[in-house]
Amino acid sequence: MRSNMKLRPVVVALMASGVLLSSVPVMADGITASTQSAKNSSVDVGQVNAAAQGTSTLGSREAQSLSQKTRFDSGQSVKVLDKHELAAAGPVGGSAQALSYAPGVSVSSYGYTGSTKTSISVNGIKQGWGGFSGGQIDNGSLSVTFDGVPMVNPSSGLWESPQVPQNGILQGIGITYGPGNPVDRWYNNIGGQIDFVPLQPTNKAGASIKMSYGSYDAKNIVFNVRTGSIDGWSTILAGGSGSSNSYRQTPDGFANPSYNYAWFLKTRKTFSNGDFSLGAYLAKGSGYRPVSIPLNPIAGVTMDGTPNSPLYSQATSGYYSSLPENVWFKQDGNTTWLVYSKLNLALDSMVGLHNTLWYRNGHRLHFHYNNYGLSNPKNLYEYNNPHTDVYGDKLWFSVALPYNDVDVGGFFLNSRYNSRNAFYNTNPPYYGSASVPNAHYRSDYFDQTDLAAFIQDRISPMGNLHITPGVRFINYQTRYTPAAQSDFAAAYALYPQNNQGALPTASNSFTKVEPSVDFNWQPMKWLAVFASYAQAYKEPQVGGGGGLYQATPPIYSLEKSADYNAGIKIHFRDAAYLHNFFLLASFYHLHYTNQYIPFYDANGNYLGDANGDSIYQGVNMALEDDPIYNLHVFANLNFEKATFAHYVTGGVSYDGLPVSNVPSSTFNIGTAYSYYLSGVLLEPRIWYQYTGAQNIFNNNTTAPSQQKMPGYGTVNLGFDSTIPTRGSIPGLKDVKLSVDVLNLANNRYNEFQYITAGGLLGGNSAGQVLALPGAPLTVYGSIAVNF
Repeated sequence: MRSNMKLRPVVVALMASGVLLSSVPVMADGITASTQSAKNSSVDVGQVNAAAQGTSTLGSREAQSLSQKTRFDSGQSVKVLDKHELAAAGPVGGSAQALSYAPGVSVSSYGYTGSTKTSISVNGIKQGWGGFSGGQIDNGSLSVTFDGVPMVNPSSGLWESPQVPQNGILQGIGITYGPGNPVDRWYNNIGGQIDFVPLQPTNKAGASIKMSYGSYDAKNIVFNVRTGSIDGWSTILAGGSGSSNSYRQTPDGFANPSYNYAWFLKTRKTFSNGDFSLGAYLAKGSGYRPVSIPLNPIAGVTMDGTPNSPLYSQATSGYYSSLPENVWFKQDGNTTWLVYSKLNLALDSMVGLHNTLWYRNGHRLHFHYNNYGLSNPKNLYEYNNPHTDVYGDKLWFSVALPYNDVDVGGFFLNSRYNSRNAFYNTNPPYYGSASVPNAHYRSDYFDQTDLAAFIQDRISPMGNLHITPGVRFINYQTRYTPAAQSDFAAAYALYPQNNQGALPTASNSFTKVEPSVDFNWQPMKWLAVFASYAQAYKEPQVGGGGGLYQATPPIYSLEKSADYNAGIKIHFRDAAYLHNFFLLASFYHLHYTNQYIPFYDANGNYLGDANGDSIYQGVNMALEDDPIYNLHVFANLNFEKATFAHYVTGGVSYDGLPVSNVPSSTFNIGTAYSYYLSGVLLEPRIWYQYTGAQNIFNNNTTAPSQQKMPGYGTVNLGFDSTIPTRGSIPGLKDVKLSVDVLNLANNRYNEFQYITAGGLLGGNSAGQVLALPGAPLTVYGSIAVNF
C-alpha cells in the first residue's frame, strides 16, 4: 500500500538530486516512474552512449523513456531500438533505415542513406513519402517527435525521414504502437508514435568523432562534444554531415548524388527542485530521385522516350539503370529547424509542473525537369517549395496521490502551411519561370489551430497492478485561403485556368472526445500481462495539387482509429543467461475509419479521391538479451493482415481487398560478440533482415490490387576493433575501427512496386509494373575517436 507519508521522502530525495522521476511522467508510453523503478531499471539503450563514455546523463527523462524497466511497467506496446539495431542501419543509414529493425515496420525508398526520402509503415499505417506514386492509403497517420517535440506538419500530416538523417546523434528510438496514452499524444497518433531521443547533456565532459567512407563514394562524419556539469549547467553539441552517389546508374554518367546534415545543441540547468533546458535542432537531406523502372520491357518506353532509344527496364537497360539527367531529373530536399524549451518543477512533495514550448519551420524543395520524349513540354520544369511554420505550448501537472498518479493538462499549436508550386517552361514559345509559371501553379494557405486537454490516472490498487484510464478533449480548426491570384499575379492574369486552388476561402472546426485505458498486471516480478484500448482522430491531409479545399469542397469528417493491443512482457535484469533480457509479444487490432485518399498524376494534377475503412491486425514480437556478458542478441518478428472493409472510388467498390504496401511479415535477427585479443576489444557482428510479400497498388484503377510484390531478405556483417590508448595521448580514451558489409550476397530485390497509369513514362506503360530497386552490396569503413 502507498500513502503520502511513504511518498514524501521519495519526492524530497528527487528534488534534492534535481532529477524528477516520481512526479514527472518521464516515458514515451505515458506512465510515471518511481524512484525505486529508476534504481531498478536496466542501463540499456537509454544510457548506453553515456555509459560507453564513462558518463551519465542529466535530467534523464528522455533516457528513462527508453529503459527496459519503464517499458515493462507500461500498459502500452512499446519497442526501443538500441545501439545494436541503430548500428544495423550502417554508418551512412538514417532514421528510416534504423526504424526498419522494429517489429511491424517496413520502409521503401529510392536511396539508401539518411539524405533521401522514405515511406515508413508501422503495423501497416504509413508516414513519409518515398517520392513515388500509389498505395500511400493512410499516409501521415503516425506522430513523430524529436526530444519530445512534434515534427509533423499538422496540415499535410507529413514528416519526412531526411529530417533525422544522422543516427549518430541519437541515444535511441522509441516506437509506441497505437495512439498511446493522452499525456504523450499529439495531433496525428492514428497508428502510433515514433520518438527520436537525441544524446543528452552529461555529468562528465567528453567528446567523440566518427568518420566513414564506402561504396558509391559515400562519406559521413558525426561528432558530439559534452561540457559536463558546470555550476549545474551542462551542454551538448552534436552533429553530422554526409554525402553519397546513388547505386542507380545513368547512361550519361550522372550519379544522382545526395547529401545531408544535422546539428543539435542542448543545454540544461539542474536546480534543487527541477530542471530547465533549451534545445535547437537543424537538419536537411537532399537527393536526386531516379525514375521508377519497369520490371519488363514495354514498347515505346525507352531511355529518352523516343522510338530510336534503347528500351528502359530492369530486363534490358540494367537492374539499377536510370534515365539520363538531360531527359529527367528531380532534386528532392527537406529541411527542418526547431527551437524549444522544457521546464520541470516539483511544486511540493506531491505536485510536479511540466512545460514544453516550441517553434518549428519545415521547408520542402522539389526541383523537377521532365523532357522525357524530348518534346519540350509546357510543364518542362517543376519548382515546388511549400513550407510550414508551427509554434505551440504544452503544459501539464503530475500529481502523486495514494494509489494514483494523475496527469492533467493540455496543449495548443498554431501552424501555417503554404502549398506553393509552379510548373513552367523557360523556352520559346512559353517563356515561363518559377515566379511566372505558364503551366499549372498553386499557392494556398492552410492555417491550423489544434487544442487538446487531457486527464489520465494511473491507478495502483496493488503494487503489481496498474490501470490507466484517460480521456482527451480535442478541437481542430482549419482555415483555407487561396492566394495564387496574389502570389502568382502575373501568371494568374495570363493563365487563370491553370490555378490548382480553384475553390473560395473556407474553414472547418471539429470537437471530439478520445477515451483510452491501459492495464499492466505483474503476477510475477519478471512477467507482465498488458492490454490497451484507445481512440484517436486527425485531420485528413491537405495540400498537393488539389483535393480538399483546393479542388474538392471541404465536406468531411475527421479520420478516426480505434486500437486494441494486448500481450505479455518478460524482463530479467540478471538471471542465468538472461542479462538485460526483454521480450515483448503482442496482438493488435486497429480499425481506421473515415479515410480520405486523394490521387494525383505525375504532373501534380488532382485526379480524384477515395473513401476508405481499413482493418489492421497482427502479432508483434521483440527480444533483446545478453546471454553472457560479452554476447548480445536481438530479434524482431511481425505477422499482419490488412484489408479494406470499405473502399470506394469513382463509384466502384473494392471492399475486401488487401491494403497495399503492407508486408505479410517482417523479421530480423542479429548478434554481436565481444572479446579481447592482445588488449584490443574485437566485436564481430552478423544480422539478417527479411520483408515479406505485399500487395501493390494499381494507379490505373486508383485502387488496391491482388497483385503481389515478392518478399526479400539481406545478410549483413560488421566487425569492430576498439584500441585503448592507455594515456599515450592526453584526453584520448580509445580509437575504434569498423567495417560494415550490407547485403553481403548482393541480392537483387525491389523495395517498392506499383501498377502505373501511364502518366510517368507514357507509351504503352499503363497497367504495367514499375519498381524501385533496393541497394546492392555496399561496404563501409569507419574510424571513431573517443575523448
